[in-house]
Amino acid sequence: AVVSTQSTGVFCLFVSRSRILVYSTSIVRNMLSDIGEMCKWFRVRRRYLAYCCLLLNAYTELCARLGVSISMIGGMVKKDCDDPEDVGQFCWSENTQALVLGAYFYGYTVQFLTTFVAKRFTGFTATYRFWLMTSAVLQLCYSTFASLSPTLLIVTQAIRGLVAGIMMSFSFDYIAKFAVGKTESKIFISLVGATNFIGSGTGGVLAGFITDLFGWQYYFYFSGICYALGLVLALLFVPETPENCWFMTPEEKSIIINENKPKVKSDPSPENCQSSQPKNKLSFCRFYLIAFSIYLFSFNIIIYSILSVIPFYLNKITGADPQIISYLNISLTLIIAICTVAFSYVVKQMDTLVTWLESRMIFTLIPMFSYIIFFVGLSFHLSLTGVAIILASTSVMASTLFSGSIYMINYEMDPKNSAVRMSIFNSVGQAAGFVSPLLMAAITTTNPDTPDYDTVYRQRWAYFFYTVAGHAAVGCLVIVLAYILNPDEWVNRDKNKSIEGTSTS
Repeated sequence: AVVSTQSTGVFCLFVSRSRILVYSTSIVRNMLSDIGEMCKWFRVRRRYLAYCCLLLNAYTELCARLGVSISMIGGMVKKDCDDPEDVGQFCWSENTQALVLGAYFYGYTVQFLTTFVAKRFTGFTATYRFWLMTSAVLQLCYSTFASLSPTLLIVTQAIRGLVAGIMMSFSFDYIAKFAVGKTESKIFISLVGATNFIGSGTGGVLAGFITDLFGWQYYFYFSGICYALGLVLALLFVPETPENCWFMTPEEKSIIINENKPKVKSDPSPENCQSSQPKNKLSFCRFYLIAFSIYLFSFNIIIYSILSVIPFYLNKITGADPQIISYLNISLTLIIAICTVAFSYVVKQMDTLVTWLESRMIFTLIPMFSYIIFFVGLSFHLSLTGVAIILASTSVMASTLFSGSIYMINYEMDPKNSAVRMSIFNSVGQAAGFVSPLLMAAITTTNPDTPDYDTVYRQRWAYFFYTVAGHAAVGCLVIVLAYILNPDEWVNRDKNKSIEGTSTS
Protein backbone atom coordinates (compact mmCIF):
# COMPACT_ATOMS: atom_id res chain seq x y z
CA ALA A 1 0.00 0.00 0.00
CA VAL A 2 2.88 2.37 0.87
CA VAL A 3 4.68 1.62 -2.40
CA SER A 4 1.41 2.11 -4.33
CA THR A 5 0.77 5.46 -2.63
CA GLN A 6 4.30 6.66 -3.31
CA SER A 7 4.09 5.59 -6.94
CA THR A 8 0.77 7.38 -7.35
CA GLY A 9 2.25 10.49 -5.75
CA VAL A 10 5.26 10.47 -8.05
CA PHE A 11 2.99 9.99 -11.07
CA CYS A 12 0.69 12.85 -10.00
CA LEU A 13 3.70 15.09 -9.42
CA PHE A 14 5.00 14.25 -12.88
CA VAL A 15 1.61 14.98 -14.52
CA SER A 16 1.18 18.22 -12.57
CA ARG A 17 4.52 19.44 -13.87
CA SER A 18 3.92 18.23 -17.39
CA ARG A 19 3.77 20.91 -20.04
CA ILE A 20 1.02 18.92 -21.75
CA LEU A 21 -1.29 19.38 -18.76
CA VAL A 22 -0.38 23.05 -18.45
CA TYR A 23 -1.02 23.61 -22.14
CA SER A 24 -4.31 21.66 -22.00
CA THR A 25 -5.45 23.65 -18.97
CA SER A 26 -4.62 26.88 -20.79
CA ILE A 27 -6.65 25.79 -23.82
CA VAL A 28 -9.66 24.88 -21.65
CA ARG A 29 -9.41 28.16 -19.73
CA ASN A 30 -9.29 30.16 -22.97
CA MET A 31 -12.22 28.18 -24.35
CA LEU A 32 -14.35 28.86 -21.24
CA SER A 33 -13.38 32.52 -21.42
CA ASP A 34 -14.41 32.67 -25.09
CA ILE A 35 -17.72 30.97 -24.32
CA GLY A 36 -18.35 33.58 -21.64
CA GLU A 37 -17.56 36.37 -24.07
CA MET A 38 -19.85 34.79 -26.63
CA CYS A 39 -22.72 34.74 -24.12
CA LYS A 40 -22.17 38.47 -23.51
CA TRP A 41 -22.31 39.04 -27.27
CA PHE A 42 -25.66 37.31 -27.54
CA ARG A 43 -27.09 39.44 -24.75
CA VAL A 44 -26.07 42.77 -26.24
CA ARG A 45 -25.87 42.15 -30.00
CA ARG A 46 -29.31 42.35 -31.57
CA ARG A 47 -27.98 41.73 -35.07
CA TYR A 48 -27.67 38.10 -34.06
CA LEU A 49 -31.44 37.86 -34.56
CA ALA A 50 -30.80 38.22 -38.29
CA TYR A 51 -28.08 35.56 -38.22
CA CYS A 52 -30.50 33.15 -36.50
CA CYS A 53 -33.14 33.83 -39.17
CA LEU A 54 -30.64 33.07 -41.93
CA LEU A 55 -29.59 29.80 -40.28
CA LEU A 56 -33.20 28.69 -39.71
CA ASN A 57 -34.10 29.33 -43.35
CA ALA A 58 -30.99 27.48 -44.51
CA TYR A 59 -31.96 24.53 -42.30
CA THR A 60 -35.48 24.53 -43.78
CA GLU A 61 -34.04 24.41 -47.29
CA LEU A 62 -31.72 21.48 -46.54
CA CYS A 63 -34.54 19.51 -44.89
CA ALA A 64 -36.86 20.18 -47.84
CA ARG A 65 -34.24 18.84 -50.25
CA LEU A 66 -34.25 15.43 -48.60
CA GLY A 67 -38.04 15.38 -48.36
CA VAL A 68 -38.39 14.58 -52.08
CA SER A 69 -36.38 11.34 -51.94
CA ILE A 70 -38.15 10.27 -48.72
CA SER A 71 -41.55 10.96 -50.29
CA MET A 72 -40.72 8.86 -53.33
CA ILE A 73 -40.21 5.76 -51.21
CA GLY A 74 -42.99 6.69 -48.77
CA GLY A 75 -45.98 6.43 -51.09
CA MET A 76 -45.44 9.01 -53.80
CA VAL A 77 -44.11 6.64 -56.49
CA LYS A 78 -45.03 3.02 -57.14
CA LYS A 79 -42.23 0.53 -56.70
CA ASP A 80 -43.95 -1.93 -59.05
CA CYS A 81 -46.45 -0.46 -61.51
CA ASP A 82 -47.86 -3.93 -62.26
CA ASP A 83 -48.61 -4.70 -58.62
CA PRO A 84 -52.23 -3.74 -57.80
CA GLU A 85 -51.44 -3.75 -54.08
CA ASP A 86 -48.63 -1.18 -54.38
CA VAL A 87 -49.58 1.86 -52.28
CA GLY A 88 -47.67 4.31 -54.49
CA GLN A 89 -49.66 7.04 -56.22
CA PHE A 90 -47.65 7.66 -59.42
CA CYS A 91 -46.04 5.28 -61.91
CA TRP A 92 -42.76 6.90 -62.96
CA SER A 93 -39.78 5.29 -64.63
CA GLU A 94 -36.41 5.19 -62.90
CA ASN A 95 -35.09 7.80 -65.35
CA THR A 96 -37.91 10.18 -64.43
CA GLN A 97 -37.22 9.70 -60.72
CA ALA A 98 -33.52 10.33 -61.31
CA LEU A 99 -34.30 13.54 -63.19
CA VAL A 100 -36.54 14.79 -60.39
CA LEU A 101 -33.88 14.11 -57.76
CA GLY A 102 -30.95 15.44 -59.82
CA ALA A 103 -32.71 18.63 -60.92
CA TYR A 104 -31.91 20.20 -57.53
CA PHE A 105 -28.22 20.26 -58.42
CA TYR A 106 -28.92 21.56 -61.92
CA GLY A 107 -30.41 24.67 -60.32
CA TYR A 108 -27.58 24.89 -57.79
CA THR A 109 -24.97 25.04 -60.55
CA VAL A 110 -26.38 28.29 -62.01
CA GLN A 111 -26.68 30.14 -58.71
CA PHE A 112 -23.92 32.53 -59.78
CA LEU A 113 -26.27 34.10 -62.36
CA THR A 114 -28.86 35.07 -59.74
CA THR A 115 -26.13 36.16 -57.34
CA PHE A 116 -24.63 38.44 -59.99
CA VAL A 117 -28.04 40.00 -60.74
CA ALA A 118 -28.62 40.51 -57.01
CA LYS A 119 -25.23 42.13 -56.54
CA ARG A 120 -25.52 44.44 -59.56
CA PHE A 121 -29.20 45.34 -59.76
CA THR A 122 -31.84 44.07 -57.32
CA GLY A 123 -29.88 43.80 -54.06
CA PHE A 124 -29.34 40.65 -52.02
CA THR A 125 -32.08 41.24 -49.45
CA ALA A 126 -34.86 41.78 -52.02
CA THR A 127 -33.69 38.75 -54.04
CA TYR A 128 -33.51 36.63 -50.90
CA ARG A 129 -37.08 37.53 -49.89
CA PHE A 130 -38.43 36.94 -53.39
CA TRP A 131 -36.98 33.43 -53.64
CA LEU A 132 -38.18 32.57 -50.12
CA MET A 133 -41.71 33.52 -51.19
CA THR A 134 -41.29 31.48 -54.40
CA SER A 135 -40.13 28.43 -52.43
CA ALA A 136 -43.11 28.69 -50.07
CA VAL A 137 -45.56 28.72 -53.01
CA LEU A 138 -43.80 25.86 -54.79
CA GLN A 139 -43.73 23.64 -51.70
CA LEU A 140 -47.42 24.23 -50.96
CA CYS A 141 -48.26 23.33 -54.58
CA TYR A 142 -45.89 20.35 -54.76
CA SER A 143 -48.52 17.61 -54.56
CA THR A 144 -50.60 19.38 -57.23
CA PHE A 145 -47.59 19.60 -59.54
CA ALA A 146 -46.88 15.89 -58.99
CA SER A 147 -50.40 14.95 -60.06
CA LEU A 148 -50.16 17.10 -63.21
CA SER A 149 -46.72 16.23 -64.59
CA PRO A 150 -43.27 15.16 -63.34
CA THR A 151 -41.83 17.90 -65.58
CA LEU A 152 -43.28 20.50 -63.21
CA LEU A 153 -41.45 18.77 -60.34
CA ILE A 154 -38.18 18.87 -62.27
CA VAL A 155 -38.57 22.63 -62.76
CA THR A 156 -39.55 23.04 -59.08
CA GLN A 157 -36.50 21.12 -57.93
CA ALA A 158 -34.21 23.20 -60.13
CA ILE A 159 -35.66 26.43 -58.68
CA ARG A 160 -35.20 25.14 -55.16
CA GLY A 161 -31.56 24.33 -55.90
CA LEU A 162 -31.20 27.90 -57.10
CA VAL A 163 -32.76 29.12 -53.83
CA ALA A 164 -30.27 27.05 -51.81
CA GLY A 165 -27.40 28.73 -53.64
CA ILE A 166 -28.89 32.18 -53.03
CA MET A 167 -29.20 31.42 -49.31
CA MET A 168 -25.53 30.52 -49.14
CA SER A 169 -24.44 33.61 -51.08
CA PHE A 170 -26.67 35.92 -49.06
CA SER A 171 -25.27 34.57 -45.80
CA PHE A 172 -21.75 35.61 -46.84
CA ASP A 173 -22.95 39.00 -48.07
CA TYR A 174 -24.80 39.64 -44.82
CA ILE A 175 -21.81 38.63 -42.68
CA ALA A 176 -19.63 41.03 -44.70
CA LYS A 177 -22.09 43.89 -44.03
CA PHE A 178 -22.95 43.26 -40.37
CA ALA A 179 -20.13 41.26 -38.73
CA VAL A 180 -17.98 43.16 -36.25
CA GLY A 181 -14.46 41.75 -35.99
CA LYS A 182 -12.80 38.71 -37.48
CA THR A 183 -13.87 36.35 -34.69
CA GLU A 184 -17.56 37.02 -35.26
CA SER A 185 -17.32 36.49 -39.01
CA LYS A 186 -15.39 33.23 -38.56
CA ILE A 187 -17.91 31.88 -36.07
CA PHE A 188 -20.90 32.57 -38.27
CA ILE A 189 -19.28 31.24 -41.43
CA SER A 190 -18.65 28.03 -39.48
CA LEU A 191 -22.28 28.02 -38.30
CA VAL A 192 -23.46 28.36 -41.91
CA GLY A 193 -21.45 25.26 -42.78
CA ALA A 194 -22.64 23.37 -39.69
CA THR A 195 -26.28 24.18 -40.52
CA ASN A 196 -25.84 22.70 -43.99
CA PHE A 197 -24.60 19.42 -42.56
CA ILE A 198 -27.17 19.30 -39.73
CA GLY A 199 -29.96 19.80 -42.26
CA SER A 200 -28.52 17.06 -44.45
CA GLY A 201 -28.39 14.69 -41.48
CA THR A 202 -31.69 15.34 -39.73
CA GLY A 203 -33.86 16.40 -42.68
CA GLY A 204 -34.45 12.83 -43.77
CA VAL A 205 -35.52 11.81 -40.26
CA LEU A 206 -38.01 14.68 -40.08
CA ALA A 207 -39.36 13.94 -43.56
CA GLY A 208 -39.71 10.24 -42.78
CA PHE A 209 -41.52 10.93 -39.51
CA ILE A 210 -44.12 13.25 -41.10
CA THR A 211 -44.53 10.98 -44.15
CA ASP A 212 -45.17 7.89 -42.00
CA LEU A 213 -47.52 9.74 -39.69
CA PHE A 214 -49.66 11.74 -42.13
CA GLY A 215 -48.64 11.01 -45.74
CA TRP A 216 -46.12 12.27 -48.24
CA GLN A 217 -48.16 15.35 -49.21
CA TYR A 218 -48.16 16.73 -45.70
CA TYR A 219 -44.38 17.06 -45.54
CA PHE A 220 -44.49 19.53 -48.42
CA TYR A 221 -47.31 21.43 -46.72
CA PHE A 222 -45.18 21.56 -43.57
CA SER A 223 -42.05 22.77 -45.39
CA GLY A 224 -44.12 25.35 -47.32
CA ILE A 225 -45.43 26.77 -44.04
CA CYS A 226 -41.85 26.86 -42.70
CA TYR A 227 -40.76 28.82 -45.79
CA ALA A 228 -43.63 31.27 -45.25
CA LEU A 229 -42.61 31.77 -41.61
CA GLY A 230 -39.01 32.23 -42.79
CA LEU A 231 -40.20 34.92 -45.17
CA VAL A 232 -41.97 36.74 -42.31
CA LEU A 233 -38.81 36.53 -40.19
CA ALA A 234 -36.72 37.81 -43.11
CA LEU A 235 -39.06 40.78 -43.58
CA LEU A 236 -38.87 41.63 -39.87
CA PHE A 237 -35.29 40.85 -38.86
CA VAL A 238 -33.11 40.79 -42.01
CA PRO A 239 -32.55 44.43 -43.07
CA GLU A 240 -30.79 45.62 -46.21
CA THR A 241 -28.30 47.84 -44.35
CA PRO A 242 -27.55 48.67 -40.70
CA GLU A 243 -28.95 52.19 -41.18
CA ASN A 244 -32.52 51.00 -41.88
CA CYS A 245 -32.61 48.30 -39.19
CA TRP A 246 -35.44 49.02 -36.75
CA PHE A 247 -34.48 46.66 -33.92
CA MET A 248 -30.81 47.61 -33.45
CA THR A 249 -29.71 50.29 -31.04
CA PRO A 250 -28.00 53.44 -32.38
CA GLU A 251 -24.79 52.37 -30.64
CA GLU A 252 -24.79 49.01 -32.40
CA LYS A 253 -25.49 50.62 -35.77
CA SER A 254 -22.61 53.02 -35.23
CA ILE A 255 -20.24 50.14 -34.39
CA ILE A 256 -21.21 48.20 -37.52
CA ILE A 257 -20.94 51.24 -39.80
CA ASN A 258 -17.51 52.18 -38.43
CA GLU A 259 -16.32 48.59 -38.70
CA ASN A 260 -17.27 48.33 -42.37
CA LYS A 261 -15.96 51.69 -43.52
CA PRO A 262 -13.50 51.28 -46.40
CA LYS A 263 -9.94 51.42 -45.09
CA VAL A 264 -7.45 53.46 -47.07
CA LYS A 265 -4.21 51.60 -47.71
CA SER A 266 -1.00 53.00 -49.05
CA ASP A 267 0.14 49.81 -50.73
CA PRO A 268 -1.78 47.32 -52.85
CA SER A 269 -2.93 44.10 -51.17
CA PRO A 270 -4.88 41.03 -52.25
CA GLU A 271 -7.95 42.45 -50.49
CA ASN A 272 -8.26 44.76 -53.49
CA CYS A 273 -8.52 42.65 -56.63
CA GLN A 274 -7.75 45.67 -58.81
CA SER A 275 -4.21 45.94 -57.47
CA SER A 276 -1.49 46.38 -60.06
CA GLN A 277 0.32 43.24 -61.13
CA PRO A 278 2.97 42.43 -63.71
CA LYS A 279 1.51 41.64 -67.13
CA ASN A 280 3.31 38.31 -67.33
CA LYS A 281 1.45 37.00 -64.28
CA LEU A 282 -2.03 35.61 -64.05
CA SER A 283 -4.53 37.81 -62.25
CA PHE A 284 -4.57 36.45 -58.73
CA CYS A 285 -8.30 36.93 -58.19
CA ARG A 286 -9.24 35.14 -61.39
CA PHE A 287 -6.76 32.34 -60.84
CA TYR A 288 -7.80 31.60 -57.30
CA LEU A 289 -11.43 31.36 -58.46
CA ILE A 290 -10.37 28.68 -60.94
CA ALA A 291 -8.26 26.93 -58.30
CA PHE A 292 -11.05 27.07 -55.69
CA SER A 293 -13.61 25.79 -58.23
CA ILE A 294 -11.49 22.72 -58.99
CA TYR A 295 -10.69 22.20 -55.31
CA LEU A 296 -14.35 22.41 -54.24
CA PHE A 297 -15.46 20.06 -57.02
CA SER A 298 -12.86 17.52 -55.84
CA PHE A 299 -13.91 18.06 -52.23
CA ASN A 300 -17.62 17.61 -53.01
CA ILE A 301 -16.93 14.44 -55.00
CA ILE A 302 -15.62 13.11 -51.69
CA ILE A 303 -18.51 14.46 -49.58
CA TYR A 304 -21.23 13.16 -51.90
CA SER A 305 -19.42 9.83 -52.13
CA ILE A 306 -19.52 9.61 -48.32
CA LEU A 307 -23.17 10.63 -47.98
CA SER A 308 -24.73 9.19 -51.16
CA VAL A 309 -22.57 6.56 -52.85
CA ILE A 310 -20.88 4.70 -50.00
CA PRO A 311 -24.22 3.79 -48.31
CA PHE A 312 -25.00 1.90 -51.55
CA TYR A 313 -21.58 0.23 -51.29
CA LEU A 314 -22.21 -0.79 -47.68
CA ASN A 315 -25.51 -2.39 -48.61
CA LYS A 316 -24.21 -4.25 -51.69
CA ILE A 317 -20.73 -5.28 -50.53
CA THR A 318 -20.83 -5.62 -46.73
CA GLY A 319 -24.53 -6.54 -46.54
CA ALA A 320 -25.27 -3.83 -43.98
CA ASP A 321 -28.89 -3.31 -42.97
CA PRO A 322 -30.47 -0.11 -44.45
CA GLN A 323 -31.44 1.07 -40.96
CA ILE A 324 -27.85 0.79 -39.74
CA ILE A 325 -26.71 2.67 -42.85
CA SER A 326 -29.19 5.49 -42.17
CA TYR A 327 -27.97 5.77 -38.55
CA LEU A 328 -24.38 5.88 -39.80
CA ASN A 329 -25.24 8.56 -42.35
CA ILE A 330 -26.94 10.77 -39.74
CA SER A 331 -24.00 10.29 -37.36
CA LEU A 332 -21.49 11.31 -40.04
CA THR A 333 -23.32 14.55 -40.88
CA LEU A 334 -23.64 15.46 -37.19
CA ILE A 335 -19.92 14.76 -36.68
CA ILE A 336 -19.12 17.13 -39.56
CA ALA A 337 -21.45 19.80 -38.15
CA ILE A 338 -20.05 19.65 -34.60
CA CYS A 339 -16.43 19.54 -35.76
CA THR A 340 -17.02 22.47 -38.14
CA VAL A 341 -17.87 24.71 -35.19
CA ALA A 342 -15.07 23.21 -33.07
CA PHE A 343 -12.49 23.77 -35.81
CA SER A 344 -13.47 27.44 -36.04
CA TYR A 345 -12.11 27.78 -32.49
CA VAL A 346 -9.00 25.76 -33.39
CA VAL A 347 -8.36 28.08 -36.37
CA LYS A 348 -8.56 31.07 -34.06
CA GLN A 349 -5.91 29.54 -31.80
CA MET A 350 -3.75 28.54 -34.77
CA ASP A 351 -3.74 32.13 -36.03
CA THR A 352 -1.91 33.13 -32.85
CA LEU A 353 0.68 30.32 -33.17
CA VAL A 354 1.54 30.27 -36.89
CA THR A 355 1.25 32.66 -39.84
CA TRP A 356 -1.94 33.11 -41.84
CA LEU A 357 -0.52 31.21 -44.83
CA GLU A 358 0.62 28.25 -42.72
CA SER A 359 -2.72 28.03 -40.91
CA ARG A 360 -4.84 28.12 -44.07
CA MET A 361 -2.60 25.66 -45.92
CA ILE A 362 -2.85 23.25 -42.97
CA PHE A 363 -6.65 23.33 -43.00
CA THR A 364 -6.82 23.15 -46.81
CA LEU A 365 -4.20 20.55 -47.76
CA ILE A 366 -3.98 18.14 -44.82
CA PRO A 367 -7.66 17.05 -45.08
CA MET A 368 -7.17 16.25 -48.77
CA PHE A 369 -4.04 14.21 -48.04
CA SER A 370 -6.08 12.34 -45.43
CA TYR A 371 -8.81 11.60 -47.97
CA ILE A 372 -6.27 10.01 -50.28
CA ILE A 373 -5.18 7.66 -47.49
CA PHE A 374 -8.74 6.92 -46.34
CA PHE A 375 -10.16 6.16 -49.78
CA VAL A 376 -7.22 3.98 -50.71
CA GLY A 377 -7.97 2.18 -47.42
CA LEU A 378 -11.58 1.69 -48.50
CA SER A 379 -10.36 -0.19 -51.58
CA PHE A 380 -9.39 -3.12 -49.33
CA HIS A 381 -11.97 -5.68 -48.25
CA LEU A 382 -13.09 -4.17 -44.96
CA SER A 383 -15.83 -5.04 -42.51
CA LEU A 384 -18.66 -2.64 -41.70
CA THR A 385 -16.76 -1.55 -38.56
CA GLY A 386 -13.61 -0.74 -40.55
CA VAL A 387 -15.56 1.27 -43.10
CA ALA A 388 -17.39 3.15 -40.32
CA ILE A 389 -14.08 4.08 -38.64
CA ILE A 390 -12.63 5.37 -41.93
CA LEU A 391 -15.80 7.33 -42.72
CA ALA A 392 -15.83 8.90 -39.24
CA SER A 393 -12.20 9.97 -39.66
CA THR A 394 -12.95 11.37 -43.10
CA SER A 395 -15.94 13.28 -41.72
CA VAL A 396 -13.78 14.94 -39.07
CA MET A 397 -11.36 16.06 -41.77
CA ALA A 398 -14.24 17.34 -43.91
CA SER A 399 -15.13 19.77 -41.12
CA THR A 400 -12.36 22.17 -42.10
CA LEU A 401 -14.09 23.31 -45.32
CA PHE A 402 -15.99 26.20 -43.70
CA SER A 403 -13.68 26.66 -40.68
CA GLY A 404 -10.29 27.35 -42.23
CA SER A 405 -10.29 26.26 -45.85
CA ILE A 406 -11.42 27.90 -49.08
CA TYR A 407 -14.69 29.41 -47.85
CA MET A 408 -12.82 31.21 -45.08
CA ILE A 409 -9.92 32.15 -47.35
CA ASN A 410 -12.33 33.59 -49.91
CA TYR A 411 -14.05 35.70 -47.25
CA GLU A 412 -10.82 36.93 -45.68
CA MET A 413 -9.31 37.99 -49.00
CA ASP A 414 -12.25 40.11 -50.11
CA PRO A 415 -15.23 40.22 -47.68
CA LYS A 416 -17.38 42.62 -49.71
CA ASN A 417 -17.18 40.54 -52.89
CA SER A 418 -17.00 37.14 -51.17
CA ALA A 419 -20.65 36.31 -51.91
CA VAL A 420 -20.31 36.70 -55.69
CA ARG A 421 -16.97 34.91 -55.84
CA MET A 422 -18.24 32.12 -53.60
CA SER A 423 -21.30 31.65 -55.83
CA ILE A 424 -19.00 31.10 -58.83
CA PHE A 425 -16.80 28.38 -57.38
CA ASN A 426 -19.72 26.92 -55.40
CA SER A 427 -21.70 26.52 -58.65
CA VAL A 428 -18.87 24.45 -60.10
CA GLY A 429 -18.36 22.51 -56.87
CA GLN A 430 -22.02 21.52 -56.50
CA ALA A 431 -21.95 19.83 -59.90
CA ALA A 432 -20.34 16.95 -57.99
CA GLY A 433 -23.81 16.25 -56.55
CA PHE A 434 -24.90 14.55 -59.77
CA VAL A 435 -21.44 13.69 -61.14
CA SER A 436 -20.55 11.45 -58.17
CA PRO A 437 -23.42 8.94 -58.63
CA LEU A 438 -22.87 8.93 -62.42
CA LEU A 439 -19.17 8.27 -61.86
CA MET A 440 -19.99 5.43 -59.49
CA ALA A 441 -22.44 3.88 -61.99
CA ALA A 442 -19.97 4.17 -64.88
CA ILE A 443 -17.13 2.49 -62.96
CA THR A 444 -18.89 -0.14 -60.83
CA THR A 445 -21.65 -1.41 -63.16
CA THR A 446 -20.92 -5.10 -63.80
CA ASN A 447 -22.80 -7.64 -65.89
CA PRO A 448 -24.29 -10.31 -63.58
CA ASP A 449 -23.18 -12.98 -66.07
CA THR A 450 -19.52 -12.01 -65.65
CA PRO A 451 -17.35 -14.95 -64.48
CA ASP A 452 -16.34 -14.60 -60.82
CA TYR A 453 -18.85 -11.75 -60.46
CA ASP A 454 -18.23 -10.97 -56.76
CA THR A 455 -14.47 -10.54 -57.21
CA VAL A 456 -14.85 -8.38 -60.31
CA TYR A 457 -17.55 -6.24 -58.65
CA ARG A 458 -15.36 -5.59 -55.59
CA GLN A 459 -12.44 -4.74 -57.85
CA ARG A 460 -14.55 -2.17 -59.71
CA TRP A 461 -15.45 -0.53 -56.40
CA ALA A 462 -11.72 -0.36 -55.61
CA TYR A 463 -11.25 1.49 -58.92
CA PHE A 464 -13.97 3.94 -57.89
CA PHE A 465 -12.22 4.64 -54.57
CA TYR A 466 -8.90 5.17 -56.39
CA THR A 467 -10.69 7.67 -58.67
CA VAL A 468 -12.04 9.60 -55.67
CA ALA A 469 -8.56 9.61 -54.11
CA GLY A 470 -7.26 10.97 -57.42
CA HIS A 471 -9.75 13.85 -57.21
CA ALA A 472 -8.36 14.66 -53.76
CA ALA A 473 -4.84 14.73 -55.21
CA VAL A 474 -5.98 17.13 -57.95
CA GLY A 475 -7.56 19.38 -55.31
CA CYS A 476 -4.25 19.57 -53.46
CA LEU A 477 -2.35 20.23 -56.67
CA VAL A 478 -4.40 23.25 -57.78
CA ILE A 479 -4.05 24.97 -54.39
CA VAL A 480 -0.30 24.44 -54.45
CA LEU A 481 -0.18 25.80 -58.02
CA ALA A 482 -2.18 28.84 -56.93
CA TYR A 483 0.65 29.60 -54.52
CA ILE A 484 3.53 28.69 -56.86
CA LEU A 485 2.26 30.73 -59.83
CA ASN A 486 1.57 33.84 -57.78
CA PRO A 487 3.42 33.66 -54.44
CA ASP A 488 3.77 37.43 -53.90
CA GLU A 489 0.08 37.94 -53.27
CA TRP A 490 -0.04 35.12 -50.71
CA VAL A 491 3.11 36.38 -49.00
CA ASN A 492 1.72 39.93 -48.81
CA ARG A 493 -1.51 38.63 -47.35
CA ASP A 494 0.48 36.49 -44.94
CA LYS A 495 2.41 39.51 -43.67
CA ASN A 496 -0.75 41.62 -43.32
CA LYS A 497 -2.58 38.92 -41.38
CA SER A 498 0.43 38.28 -39.16
CA ILE A 499 0.59 41.96 -38.21
CA GLU A 500 -3.16 42.10 -37.57
CA GLY A 501 -3.08 38.90 -35.53
CA THR A 502 -0.24 40.21 -33.39
CA SER A 503 -1.99 43.50 -32.65
CA THR A 504 -5.34 41.92 -31.80
CA SER A 505 -3.90 39.12 -29.70
